[in-house]
Amino acid sequence: MFTQAVSFYNYPAIKVNRKEGSKFMYEKIWLAGLGAYARYEKFGTEGRKLFDELVEDGEDVRDRATDKVDDLKQKAQDKINETIARLKEVLRIKESEEEGTDDVQELSKQIEELSKAVKALTAAEKKPATRAAAKPAAKKAS
Repeated sequence: MFTQAVSFYNYPAIKVNRKEGSKFMYEKIWLAGLGAYARYEKFGTEGRKLFDELVEDGEDVRDRATDKVDDLKQKAQDKINETIARLKEVLRIKESEEEGTDDVQELSKQIEELSKAVKALTAAEKKPATRAAAKPAAKKAS
């Protein structure tokens, strides 16, 4: 069976069977927490001290993970904004609303002209094909 070691920051890795996956890992973490709580109850004052230390360690891990996720979200947002800016530049869309409206209207006009040209070409292609198809049919009727 193939196993993978999963580590949280500087804490020792937890061995996880790949077949069972991350669900199994989370279950192990949950059970470890329950075990820590059982020790808390079993050892009284010493258990409470240990439990409180474990809770603090858990909060530290959670906070670091949250910070990392926030950093990744910010990097993704920056990349999205950069891509949008490049697209606006390529499409020559202005930042100001008035100028941007003119650009959008110009692009719409160009799209309409291209659509008309495509329709005209499509119609021109269909006409000769229709005439050619009609002539052989007329000859057969004679």
